[in-house]
Amino acid sequence: MDGQDHLLLDGRRVTVRYRGNSQARRIIMRMEKDGQGVVLTVPPGVNTSAAHDFAVAQTPWIWQRLAPEQQQEPAERLSGTTVLVRGIAHEIEISAGRGVPVYIRDLPKPCLVVRGDEAHMQRRITDFLKREARKDLETASRQYAEAMALTYKQLSVRDTTTRWGSCSTSSTLSYSWRLVLAPPRVLDYVCAHEVAHLEQMNHGPKFWELVYRHCPHTEYGRKWLRKNGHTLHKLPV
Repeated sequence: MDGQDHLLLDGRRVTVRYRGNSQARRIIMRMEKDGQGVVLTVPPGVNTSAAHDFAVAQTPWIWQRLAPEQQQEPAERLSGTTVLVRGIAHEIEISAGRGVPVYIRDLPKPCLVVRGDEAHMQRRITDFLKREARKDLETASRQYAEAMALTYKQLSVRDTTTRWGSCSTSSTLSYSWRLVLAPPRVLDYVCAHEVAHLEQMNHGPKFWELVYRHCPHTEYGRKWLRKNGHTLHKLPV
């Protein structure tokens, strides 16, 4: 099966090429060399519709690897663009002078103010968001662990593409820092979900009963991530 399709990801048209391979045992995805589209190697018996559904499910992975649509200097590209912080769009404002490298200013409108060398602005914004994420994730995880009378050994914050959170058998909680971009109730739900796994390492009735009992906005968090989760992987940084 050879052919071509496209995905519309937050207004951006991304080309998807299908290449049939009689030796393939599963669908394999890779980026085009120019970073503007994806190629799917498809095994026998998999139709275009199934291959397309596979690509849709991988949108977070695709967003992370897409090349910019246009090349600009960092300050020119970032200034005036927006980034989500706890579900609220903050306009990036480039500021001269000395002071805190990155900070939030709420008035007259939500802004993320960035100072310093243009070459390091992207990294500074990402580092700031990761620090904010860790604070929120540690607070929520600690509160749910206390409420459920459970304990965890360690908490890590990463940039994952397939999971928003996980809980290991060694009682380590791991989260995607990009949860800080979502509304607070979404991050809160993911923490409740992973902490509950400390007691129930499954998704059975007892697990969900525990999550719903302690996190009343569980359904909101699940639906929000299913509908909007891929947008958290599109950042101007």
